[in-house]
Amino acid sequence: MKPLWRAIEALAWIAFFVFATLVLALRFWLLPDIERYRGDIVAAIERSVGLPIKIGGIEAGWLGLRPRISLSDVHLYDHQGREVLALPSIRNVVSWRSLLYGQIRLHSLAVDGPRLDVRRGADGALYVAGMKLAADGERHFADWLLGQEEIVISNAEIEWRDEKRAAPPLALSALNLRLRNSGDQHSIGLTARPPEELGSSVELRAQLEGGSATDPAAWNGRLYAQLGYTDLAAWRAWIDYPLDVRAGQGAIRVWTTLENGRVKEGTADVALSNVSARLAHNLAPLELVSVRGRLQGRTLRDGYEFSGRGVALSAENGLAIPATDFQLVLKPGATGADASGAAAANVIELEPLAQLAATLPLPADVRRLLADLAPRGRLLDTKLEWGGDLAAPKRIAVRGRFADLGTRARGEVPGFSGLSGSIEASEAKGSVSLASRKAELDFPRIFPEPRIPLETLNGRIDWERQGEHQVAVRFSSLNFSNAQLSGNASGAYTYTGSGPGTIDLSAQLNRADGAQVARYLPLPEIMGKATRDWLAAGIVSGQASDVRLRLRGELRDFPFADHAKGQFLVSARVEKGVLNYANGWPLVYDIDGELLFERDRMEIVGRRGTLLGAQLANVRVGIPSLVARERLVVISGQADGNTGDFLKFIDATPVKRMTGGFTESMSAVGKGKLHLKLELPIGNLAATKLAGEYQFANNSLTLHPQ
Repeated sequence: MKPLWRAIEALAWIAFFVFATLVLALRFWLLPDIERYRGDIVAAIERSVGLPIKIGGIEAGWLGLRPRISLSDVHLYDHQGREVLALPSIRNVVSWRSLLYGQIRLHSLAVDGPRLDVRRGADGALYVAGMKLAADGERHFADWLLGQEEIVISNAEIEWRDEKRAAPPLALSALNLRLRNSGDQHSIGLTARPPEELGSSVELRAQLEGGSATDPAAWNGRLYAQLGYTDLAAWRAWIDYPLDVRAGQGAIRVWTTLENGRVKEGTADVALSNVSARLAHNLAPLELVSVRGRLQGRTLRDGYEFSGRGVALSAENGLAIPATDFQLVLKPGATGADASGAAAANVIELEPLAQLAATLPLPADVRRLLADLAPRGRLLDTKLEWGGDLAAPKRIAVRGRFADLGTRARGEVPGFSGLSGSIEASEAKGSVSLASRKAELDFPRIFPEPRIPLETLNGRIDWERQGEHQVAVRFSSLNFSNAQLSGNASGAYTYTGSGPGTIDLSAQLNRADGAQVARYLPLPEIMGKATRDWLAAGIVSGQASDVRLRLRGELRDFPFADHAKGQFLVSARVEKGVLNYANGWPLVYDIDGELLFERDRMEIVGRRGTLLGAQLANVRVGIPSLVARERLVVISGQADGNTGDFLKFIDATPVKRMTGGFTESMSAVGKGKLHLKLELPIGNLAATKLAGEYQFANNSLTLHPQ
C-alpha cells in the first residue's frame, strides 16, 4: 500500500505546482497584456455563445483567486450580420471549470443597463434580441447561459412586441435578474416595473431542474410570480386569460409546479376589486365589488382538482359570500357515462349563490331550479359525489349539515324556512334529521294562510325510491310546536307517480288553540266551502288537548267514507270551548267535552256547557256527512236552568219566529229542564227544524197583556 500512497501524494504535488504555475502565468503574463489576446477572446466567446460578437474594450484583473475580465461596448449579431444586442458593460469572473470543459465557463456574469427586444413573430416564433429561439445557434446560446454559475442583469429595459396578437409594445423597466446554475439546478429571481397604467410591480422567482433548453419536456420545478397593484383588463392585449376578464384591479400571487415541462399544479392568492368576468360565452357577466382568497388547481392521473381557501365575494347589491373553503374534483372519463366528480365546502350561502346562478357554469336545469326555489340559508361541511354526466348523474351521494334553510314552494312541493339539521342521501335513498328553531312551513296548495310558523321542529325523515317513479317517505318522532299547538307525528307516505299518493300517519297534539282553527283548515276546494266556513265561524275558541290523528289510505279517497279504503280519525279533549253553531242563535260557552272527526262526519260531545246562563249537559253537535251535497248540522242536548232564561232563549233566536212569538208577553219564576234538537242545513238556515220538550218544576207563569 505504501507505494500507492506515495504515487497519490506525488500526483497531488504535481497538480499543485501545475495550478500554481498557471495562476502565476495569468497573473504576470497574460492578464497584464490582455489586449494582445483580443482576437482569441472574441473567438472563444463566439464559440461559446454561437453568434458573432464585437468587443469595444477589455480589462483584466483578479477577484480573489479567480480571473476577472470586464468588457465594454459589446455588440452581438445574428447570422445575417444584424445587431441584436448592445451591452454597455459586462463584468465576467472566469471559473476554473473552463479548463475542464475546454470553453469559457463563468463564475459570474454581470450586465448593467442593457436594453433588450423580445418579439413573437406573426408565425409564432420567439425572438430574443433578434435571435430566433428555434435556431440551433440560439439554442446553443441558451444552454451556454444555463452552464454559467451566476448571471446578474441590473437596471435593464425590455420591450415585448407580439406581432401574432398585433398587440402594442409592452415596456418593462427597472428590470433586475439573477440566474444561478449548479449542474441541472437553476435558481431565478426577477423584478420589473410595468407601465403605470398596467400595475405597480412584477416579481418572478423559480427553482427549476433541467439539463437543456432544447428539451423543455424534461424540466421540473416551482415558479412564483407576484403582481403588485395591477389592472387585469389592461393586460388583455398581451395575456389570454382562461376566462373573459373585462375588469378588475388588485394584487395577485401565483405559485406553479412544473412536472415534465407541464403545469402540474398552481396556487393563486387574489385580492381584487371591481371585477367583471364572463365564465362562459352563454352566461351573464359576473360583477363583483371584491374577490379575496386562495385558489388552487392541479392535474390528477385521471382528472382535475380545484379548491379554494378563505374565498370571499361581495357584490354591489349587498350580496356577500363569506370566507369559504371548497374543493372540486372532476374526472371526465373515457365517455360521459364514465365521468365522475366530487365537491365539498365548509359553508355555502345559498341565497347569494342562487342570485349568482345566471353567471355560473351550472347545468341549465340546476339554474332553473335555483331560480324557482330561491333557496336561502347555509350548507355546512357538505360533500357531494356523483357518477356519470353531472347534468343527469347515474349515481349521487350527498351528506352535510344545514342551518336556516329555506325554499319557495314549487308546484305540489311545500316551501319552508328556518330549517336546521343534517342530510345524507344517495340517488336511491336518504335521510334528514331536523333540529330547527323558529322554522316555517309553507303550504299554498293546502291552507288559505299557507305559512305555518313553528317554534320548534325536530325529528327524522327518510325516503327511498321504489321503482322509476315511486318514492316512499317515512318519518318518526317528528316533534313540532308553536304558539297555537304542540305535538308529534310519525308515519309514512308513498308517491306512486300519479295521484296524490298513499299515507299512513299517526299524530298527537298536546295542546291546540281553538281560536286558531281557521288557519289550519284546508282550502275550500279540498273540504268544501260551506263546511269550511261553518267550522271556521263555528269553533270560536277553546283549548284542545290529547288531540289524536289517524290517517291511512290513498289520499284520492279521503275522507274514506268507504271503510274498506282507509281511515280518517281526529279526536280531541276540549275545554272552555265556545261554539257558534248558527247565525242568529246564541253561542254555547264553557263547553267541556270531546271533538271527533271520523271519516266524513264530525261530532262534538259536550258533557258541560252554558247557554244564556243555563247549564247544558249531554250536548251533541254533529255533521253526519262532510261530503254530502247538502250538509246538515244536528244539535241535541238538555239544559237545566231558570225558566226565565229559556224564555230569553226563545226571544233571542229564530225560535220566536217559529212559535209565532207567543212567549214574548210571558214571564216565569222557577226552574225547568229543556230537551232540544236542532237540524240546521248549512246552506239554507231558513229551513232549520226544531224539536224540543220543556219540563217545568214548580214554576209560576205570568202572561202580560199586549
